Amino acid sequence: MFSNSALAQEARSRNRLLEEVLVTAQKREQNLQDVPVSVTAFSGDMLAAMGVDDPTDLQAITPGLTYNSATGFSIVYLRGVGSDAFLMADPSVATYIDGIYYPFSSGLAQSFGRVERIEVLKGPQGTLFGRNTTGGAISITTEKPSIEAMYGSIEASYGSFNTKKASGLINLPATDHWATTLALFHNLSDNYYTFEPESKQQGIPQEVAKGYRLKTMLAYEKFDILLAAVRIDQSGFNTALAPNTNPSSLTQSLGGEKQARDYTASVDAPINFDIDNKVYFAEANLYLNKLDSKLILSKQSILNPQCLTDFDGTNAPIISFGSPTFSDVKSAELQFISNEDSWGSNWLEWIGGFYYIDSVAGLDPKFSLFGGEQGELFGLPITEILGLLPAPLTNLLGSVPLTGGVNLGLHGLLATESTAVFLQSTFTLADWVQLTLGGRYQEEERVVLKSSTQLLSSDDSETQVFDWVNDGVGENAVETTNFSPKIAFNFFPSDDLMIYMSWQEGYKSGTFNTINVTDDIDYAEPEEVVAYEIGAKYSNNNGFTLNGAIFQTEIKNIQVQFTSLLNGGAVTFENAGAGRIRGVDFDSRILIFPSTIDNLVLSVSGAYLDAIYTDYQDGSGFNEETGIYEGGQDFTGNNMVRTPEYTATMAISKSFIFSAGPLELTVDGYYNSGYPYQAQNTLFYEEEYHLINARASFLIEDWDLRITASGKNLTDTVYAYSQFPNDFGRLEALAPPTNYNLALQWNF
Repeated sequence: MFSNSALAQEARSRNRLLEEVLVTAQKREQNLQDVPVSVTAFSGDMLAAMGVDDPTDLQAITPGLTYNSATGFSIVYLRGVGSDAFLMADPSVATYIDGIYYPFSSGLAQSFGRVERIEVLKGPQGTLFGRNTTGGAISITTEKPSIEAMYGSIEASYGSFNTKKASGLINLPATDHWATTLALFHNLSDNYYTFEPESKQQGIPQEVAKGYRLKTMLAYEKFDILLAAVRIDQSGFNTALAPNTNPSSLTQSLGGEKQARDYTASVDAPINFDIDNKVYFAEANLYLNKLDSKLILSKQSILNPQCLTDFDGTNAPIISFGSPTFSDVKSAELQFISNEDSWGSNWLEWIGGFYYIDSVAGLDPKFSLFGGEQGELFGLPITEILGLLPAPLTNLLGSVPLTGGVNLGLHGLLATESTAVFLQSTFTLADWVQLTLGGRYQEEERVVLKSSTQLLSSDDSETQVFDWVNDGVGENAVETTNFSPKIAFNFFPSDDLMIYMSWQEGYKSGTFNTINVTDDIDYAEPEEVVAYEIGAKYSNNNGFTLNGAIFQTEIKNIQVQFTSLLNGGAVTFENAGAGRIRGVDFDSRILIFPSTIDNLVLSVSGAYLDAIYTDYQDGSGFNEETGIYEGGQDFTGNNMVRTPEYTATMAISKSFIFSAGPLELTVDGYYNSGYPYQAQNTLFYEEEYHLINARASFLIEDWDLRITASGKNLTDTVYAYSQFPNDFGRLEALAPPTNYNLALQWNF
C-alpha cells in the first residue's frame, strides 16, 4: 500500500497542475511556498495545461487581476490598483521579462512565445522591483541556454478563425562553457469580427504575431555572461477595432448609428495596428566567496508606426484617429546578493543594488474630423455642425475653411531619467520567526521636450497652432525624490505552514500629458500607496496547497486618464484624491481522494475586493443622458474602476494512465462579477460574466509527443477585452467567441 505522500509524488509526475514552481520574487530562486510574498506562479507546462498563451488569459487564472487591452495598449489592475493612463504614463503593475523592466504598455498584450515561468506578484513591490509597482508586478522568465545537452521542441497548432501557430526552441551547447538558445514563434489568424456592407474598412488584415529570442551564454564556475536579442512584430486589428455600442447624443446628431454587440462592425475609417519591439540585453553574474553579484544592461526600442482607429466607432465620417508611438529605453541594474558563505548566512539574507533608467517616448497622433465630401456631413454644412461642439474646440476650428473636414496633428515627446538604490535584508530571529526590512530611494527627472498642435493640409504640411512647451504657462519639467520602505514578519508554526505580515509603501512617478489640442500641459501628481497584508502559505506532502491573504491598500493621488476632445485635449490627466481597497484572495490545489482515485486534481482560487474612492472631487465624466463631457463631478464613495468585487476560478483535472502515456482531461471555469470602466460608475460597465474552457492532452512518452485539443469560452459568453470611453460613446473591443484548437508539441 502506497502512502498518500507517495501517491502525491506520483501524481505530480503525471499532472502538470501539481508542478512545484521556483520563483524569483525576492531576486533569488526560491520555492514558491517559501516566499513571504503573495505570488501566483505558473511554469510553462502549467500555462500550457491551463490553455494560457496570451497575457490577457492571465486574468482567467489569477483572481484579483484585470488584464484589459485598449487600442493595443495593455491596461492592468491587480488587487484594485492599476492605471488606465496608458498614453505617456506608466503602468501601476510593472511588467518584467527576464529581469528587464518594460515601462510602456504598448504591445505588451501579445503572444508570449515560449516561457519558462510567469510570476504575478501582488501588492506593492517598490523595494526590489522599483518605481511604478504600486499594484504589483508580472515577471516573465524565458529559458536560458544550457551547456548540459542539446535539446529542443517544435509546436504547431490550428484552430478557429483559421488560426495557425508555430513555435520552436533549440538549445545548442558549442563547448563545455558556451551554449546558445534560439526561440521562434509565428502566429496567424483571421479576425472573428465581420463587417457590414456599408463599412468603409478596406479589407480585413490577418492578425499576425511573430518574433524570435536569441540568447548565448558563456558559463564558468565563478561567472557567466549572457547576451540576448529579442524582436517581436505584431500587426492586424488588435483591439484598435472597437465598435460603438452606445453612441452619445453628439454621435447620433452627426449620423452615427449604434453598433450591435455581436462581432459585427460598420466603420468609416480604416483600422490597423502595427508594432515593432526590439530589445537587446546583457546579464553578467559573478559568484564570489562571500557574495554574488549581477549586472543587467538593456536597450529597448518600441516603434508603433500605425495605430489607426475609427474614434467614433460608427459608419459616419465623424472622426478617425492615428497614433504612431515610439520609445527608446536604456536601463542598468547592479545587484549584490548574499550567498551561503556570506557573513552571518545562518541568520541573515540580503540583497542590495543600484538601478538606472533613461527613456524618451513620443506620440504623434493625427485626428481627422468631419471628413464628409464637399464640406457636408449627412446633408448638413460642416460649419453648422461646429455649432454642436462646445468651446474651445469650436473656437479653434471656426476660423478654418472646412470644405473637406479638418486634420489635426499633435506632437508629444517626454524624457525620463531615474536612479535608485535599494536594500532588503531578512533576519532569522529564531527558528520560527524572521524579520524583513527593506527600502528603496529614488531620484527622478521628467521633462516635456515637445507638446504642440498643428493643422494639417491635404499634402500633410503643418501649420502650428499651439506650442505648449514654449508658450504655455504650465510646468514642463519636474524633479522628484522618494523613499519606499518595507517591514515584514514571517512566522513558521510548523514545517508545512508559514504566516507573514507586512507593511510597505509604493510610489508611482508623476507624469505629464503631452497630447493637447486646445489646453495647456497638465501634470499628474505622483501616486503613493501604503499596503498592509497578513498572509499564510500551507502545503504538505499529500498534494494539498493553500495560500491566502487579507489586505488593505490606501492610495493617494490616483492617476486618471480621461479621453475627451471636448475637454481641451485628446486626453487629459487628473488625480483622484484617494482610494481604499480591502480584500482577501486565495489559491489552492488538492489531490482528491488519492487512495481511491488516481491523479484527480482540483484547483480553486478566488478574490474579494472592496475598492472605493474615498476622495474624488471635481472629476471628469460624461452626462448620463447625452454622453457629452461634464466636469466638476464628485465621485467620492464610488467603486474604483476595473476592479470586480468577486472573481473566482476552478479547474478539475484527471490523468488516465495508458501504456503509451498519460491522457490529461481538464475543465476550468472563471467568474467575474463585473466592474465599471469610469469612476462615475455609469454608462461604461462590464457586466457579470463567466467562462468555461476544456482541454484534452495525450502524451506519447516514447516519442515525447503531446497532442492537445482545447476549447475556450464554450458558453459563447460575450464580454469585452476593454471599453474605450470618449465623447462619442462606448467603444468596445470584444473578446473572442467560442473557439477550438488542436496542437502538437514534440520535444527532442
